[in-house]
Amino acid sequence: MSTPNEVSYEEFEQFLKDLNHRVWEVRRDACERLGEIGDPRAVDALIFALQDGVGAVRFAAAGALGKLGDPIAIPALLTLLESNEFGTHGPVIEALTELKAQEAIPYFINLLLDEDARIRGLAANALMQLTRQFIPFKAKGALEEREESVRHWLAWWDKTCAQNQEGQEQQEG
Repeated sequence: MSTPNEVSYEEFEQFLKDLNHRVWEVRRDACERLGEIGDPRAVDALIFALQDGVGAVRFAAAGALGKLGDPIAIPALLTLLESNEFGTHGPVIEALTELKAQEAIPYFINLLLDEDARIRGLAANALMQLTRQFIPFKAKGALEEREESVRHWLAWWDKTCAQNQEGQEQQEG
């Protein structure tokens, strides 16, 4: 008997087929199950599922990609942060945080000014997890307070990028 994360080849292939099922709940459940299984062969199909017409399926695909931990998903997830068509950015922020996607940091800084306090809070938490920096931020604070925090994050990011550039130049020279 297999453990919950182990499935037969036939079961795995069925989950992949279910990503194209006409019923959205089946597609969503397939995304979730593929994330639980943890088989990297599902990454490409889950990236494709990020374009599903139903938000719940897209969100489940983003969550599954975060669980799978394959950095190949990062560019597709970053593209979703640039679009308002995806729906809420919460699942994408969580997935990128799970993937430890340093390239998401500028996106997260921008999301500190999002209209949705929940998204602002997720972005602030993601920044702290990815950077190990603590810059005070109140997701439900006044706009002026949030803008001040964004200025501090941007200054930190600029300094960090400059230091990284100097380090690369020293290694090359």
